Amino acid sequence: MSTESLKHMIDASEGRVAADLLFTNARIVDVYGLRVVPGQVAVKDSVIVGVLYGDDATAARGAAYEAAEVIDCEGRYLAPGLIDGHLHIESSNIRPAEYARMAATRGTTTAIADSHEICNVAGLDGLEFMVEDGRRAPISIKYMMPSCVPALPDEQAGAVISAEDMHAFISAHPGDVFGLGEMMNTPGVFGADPETLARIDAARATASGLVDGHAPMVAGRDLNAYAATGIIADHESTMPDEALEKLSRGMYVMLREGTCSHDLANLAPMLLENPARARRCCFATDDRAPSDALTLGMIDNACRVAIESGIDPVVAISMATLSTAECFGFDHGFSDSIERRGAVAPGKRADLLLLNDLTFTAAPHRVYAAGALVAEDGEFVGSIAPEPSAVAELADKLRGSVHLPELSPEVFDYAFRPGEAVIDVVPGKAITGMLRPDTADDLRRIMLIERHGRGVAAQAAGADGDGPAGAGLVGKHIGRGWVRGYNITGGAVASTIGHDSHNVCVIGDNPASMRAAVEAVGQGGHVLVRGEEVVARIPLPLGGLMSDRDAAEVAAQHHDFEDKAHEMGIEQPVDPIMGLIFLPLPVIPTLRIRPEGMFDVTTFSYTEQ
Repeated sequence: MSTESLKHMIDASEGRVAADLLFTNARIVDVYGLRVVPGQVAVKDSVIVGVLYGDDATAARGAAYEAAEVIDCEGRYLAPGLIDGHLHIESSNIRPAEYARMAATRGTTTAIADSHEICNVAGLDGLEFMVEDGRRAPISIKYMMPSCVPALPDEQAGAVISAEDMHAFISAHPGDVFGLGEMMNTPGVFGADPETLARIDAARATASGLVDGHAPMVAGRDLNAYAATGIIADHESTMPDEALEKLSRGMYVMLREGTCSHDLANLAPMLLENPARARRCCFATDDRAPSDALTLGMIDNACRVAIESGIDPVVAISMATLSTAECFGFDHGFSDSIERRGAVAPGKRADLLLLNDLTFTAAPHRVYAAGALVAEDGEFVGSIAPEPSAVAELADKLRGSVHLPELSPEVFDYAFRPGEAVIDVVPGKAITGMLRPDTADDLRRIMLIERHGRGVAAQAAGADGDGPAGAGLVGKHIGRGWVRGYNITGGAVASTIGHDSHNVCVIGDNPASMRAAVEAVGQGGHVLVRGEEVVARIPLPLGGLMSDRDAAEVAAQHHDFEDKAHEMGIEQPVDPIMGLIFLPLPVIPTLRIRPEGMFDVTTFSYTEQ
């Protein structure tokens, strides 16, 4: 910040020049002092320049500010804008500009976004699209460089991003990469793999120099090694003891409350036992469907769940704001004031929420991003800049990403083998179990079909031989297995999203429906088939991950899909979409499906075929 800018801010703080906005008659949520205090807040040039505690008539230590616009809060709560500590925008199935519109209505004014989903499909072209599209938004989106593309070195993804690639992109896009995204290749860390360490080191070239984490069930010496690298946080804890082990080794713990993973209530006892731990805990959605985001909320929903779990409302707000800001270095330092955030305090970005109460059962009354009103009572009232031609060209690069081999009916029709490893879905969790049943009772078929062109190339090279089309790809580019707990009946669900390599995942109770669902995914999307008829669809043409429609339309498609899937036997808390698309993820225990077959994440080996 220049000396001229500093002088201008100080003059506004001292009242020598008028503020742009003055919030009066507010109950200020003080996340530093963990209290609620009457007062007023002055904003100049998108930054908070003054906070006076006390009522307007006897404002503490000074007269009220003058301002171009005075906003009477009428006794409402004035809180900092919420910060999502870790998410994948693509998992909302909408592009960044539309995500920002949706997030603003629920009070999220800063998002730490890891774009490894689109990068696993389209490489760094995908990240460039996300960055450029995000510039159109009124909220602040900080992009992390994906650290693990693919998630494991031998995954069949659509791209590979090396440490050398990272440096080249960061150099060509100065300031656009905030840090390094979640380091999921834990075996690479534990074994001190040179490429993995080079990727961690690449963080030094980013704006923050920080590395985010992903360490499900990591403990003991492995956890020591992981934390020793300087990785700042983890969002994969599911039980209090696991979270406390990471907290005690200096990591921030993100209590995740998304669509697939509902970990917050389970972790709350760690904070109820000792509320002081909240300073090193924050919230993340990770993956949030628009149907949930617009109806239940995002980080505001995490605040509500925390409060319902017994956490004090002001402590919950501090976790959703100050704790996250401190984790990522936003709270202090000699950066421009527009970059500092996380509190209602002087010298912080004017990201502010006006709340009718502290229950978070409804959208905020008003949401301000950098001092501009962007949402009111759940409606977006801000502006999204028009799509420039350069962004449209980047979006076009993401289309046409699905390249499936020819598949005969026989490929989908396979027998159960008593004692084989079966995925056991854990409702409301990203983790899975593994069982070895004697019969196929209550099981469903699951398949993962490589969609980035390897299977197509193998067929062209004659890999199928003289058998049915696709048969020669089984165990190489087509994984087949069984799952318990995803109880679709009379049909199938297929998707071009299958974390993180995003091959086509399909689950069904009969081969014909599964084949019909896979054939219907086209150039991207979620498909629900009853019999062999498509009854619900969410088209996702951008990389097979994102829609080019607005958030409300995609949310309506999600609601329709969920309603019809529930009619076909998929019962809550299993989400019909999120409950499917995480089953290929090979970096979360226990059993997953890959194009080569069933994969045990605890041993990083394939189960017996």
